[in-house]
Amino acid sequence: MKIMYCTPSLFIVLFLLFKSLLASANNEFNTESGNYFNLSLNTQIGNVDNFLFATEGEQRTSFLDISPTLKLQTQFHRQLFNLDFESHHRKFENFSKDDFTNYTLSPRYQYKLSENKALFINTSLSNTYEMRGTGLTLGNGAALNKGDELERSTISGGYLFGSKESVAKFKANFGYYNSQYKTRRDSTYLLDQQTSFVDLSFDYLLSGQTYLATNIGVDKIKFKYKPLLDKEKHIALVGMKWQTTEISQIALLLGYQQIKFSDSTFANDDGFKWRFDFNWHPIHSTRVALKTERDFEEANRFSDSYRVVDNYNIKITSDLTEFFEATAVIGSKREKIIYQESIETENYLFSNFQLNYQRNEWLSFYIKYDFNDLDSSDVELNYQRNSISLGFNVNI
Repeated sequence: MKIMYCTPSLFIVLFLLFKSLLASANNEFNTESGNYFNLSLNTQIGNVDNFLFATEGEQRTSFLDISPTLKLQTQFHRQLFNLDFESHHRKFENFSKDDFTNYTLSPRYQYKLSENKALFINTSLSNTYEMRGTGLTLGNGAALNKGDELERSTISGGYLFGSKESVAKFKANFGYYNSQYKTRRDSTYLLDQQTSFVDLSFDYLLSGQTYLATNIGVDKIKFKYKPLLDKEKHIALVGMKWQTTEISQIALLLGYQQIKFSDSTFANDDGFKWRFDFNWHPIHSTRVALKTERDFEEANRFSDSYRVVDNYNIKITSDLTEFFEATAVIGSKREKIIYQESIETENYLFSNFQLNYQRNEWLSFYIKYDFNDLDSSDVELNYQRNSISLGFNVNI
């Protein structure tokens, strides 16, 4: 079974909460030197109208969020150490068993061999709670009395050549990723995943602010207890990056992706791949960020599968006055899920609108509205969900 999936819907966009791959691929080049310490606390109360992401029989509840964040950087001559810690605690009024705590701990280290050469090590450990009605319980949130917990860990290291303004920039990144569910181990152990990866990127200044950009990556993915999903994933991208003025920056990379399975249950698959990143600052008060990418992703079901995923997102931020800022995020994720005997599609759409009032340098207040929608080929999975909340953020 070979699936070619190359027709994205350009009228739908997806905002990815976790990260921008293009930005993360080059953040070591953009690291600023020096020492800093930042501690923030975000608190909000709100109400959600479809707690279990159900097709019908929606249940409403209120919630309280507390999210502390720590960012620390220390520099010793040629050595730079970063530590980021984020946590998210949520308590529900009517579903106390679903109260959860998420966290991400990310230590990073960089050693300067010279002005434009460096070695780096990045690590990350995270624990994420999957709400009932999402992830493994999609369309069946009432089957459990609490959601699943997914733990991820990553360690990577490599070599940097060049700096933010260099004519040539090269990055070699080698690493290992581990993912496993901590709950319902009698069944979720089948999805334990380990990945070894290599990622090489090279940018070369052609003229002015125009860079030729290339990226090559190889992932070797292992499922210890489900070897028929073992595979290798290869990508090769080439494109351009432009920063013609301070007003706009564009990165467009096009190429090829392939997965090769160790077991013949699934046929090897390949197809077109892209990454697009556009940042536009047309006037002083308004900023626009558009990001999109296609990728092969791993199974997120107990049934044997893999996914072809198109992500789109756009974010618009506007300073309405000296104290008020408005942000709109609209996003879409289109998944084509490949099973042994069938194919399903899932189209996710969400939006986020937030109005922020900056009281002073360390205190701000906001009101936020979230909308989530799933349109699936399996109509029993479809849902819509609305949430509104009020909150404040303190920075030290």
